[in-house]
Amino acid sequence: MSDANIREKYFVYHLTSVENLDGIFQEGLKPRASLENFTDVADSEILRKRKALNLDRYVPFHWFAANPFDGRVQLSRPKEKFVLISVFRSFAKQNDWKIIPRHPLADDAIQLLDYNAGFEAINWELMSTRDYQNPECKSVCMAECLSPEMVNPKNFSRIYAPNDEVSSLCEAKMRVAKLATPISVNPGMFL
Repeated sequence: MSDANIREKYFVYHLTSVENLDGIFQEGLKPRASLENFTDVADSEILRKRKALNLDRYVPFHWFAANPFDGRVQLSRPKEKFVLISVFRSFAKQNDWKIIPRHPLADDAIQLLDYNAGFEAINWELMSTRDYQNPECKSVCMAECLSPEMVNPKNFSRIYAPNDEVSSLCEAKMRVAKLATPISVNPGMFL
């Protein structure tokens, strides 16, 4: 399977600051509307628009790592440490997650679809080109898979860290929370 064939991959990904892991490991990955004390990595203007569309009631995941959102967040916070939390796409499908087939703020009205319809609505061929200079491609690359409820840490498939230091920090936090999610170091998934 080619790395460019995003449609055939197994996971969806959520980028978060390492500072959020204690809360995530103890209480789960929650929708923004349910959060209080956390390090927010998203742009405040985008957050206002997401809230107006009630998208703050979902936990957003992307279809591949190092997408335009991940890149922007990491570039705007160069001293912060990040991890990617992955969940199996099959879990998302079984639990009736929703899909927005392009950037949720790309159009006046969002297209919030059931998993199967949303999966088929994504332009996978365009997404796989990852041409961020092409506005349409960039928008498709920011398609989202949305959990309508908290994602329990026992349902995380793997956590990806950019280096051994962050991996060790994750392992320590997981020991405290009594979790055993696999961790992989993969610098290629980060800037």
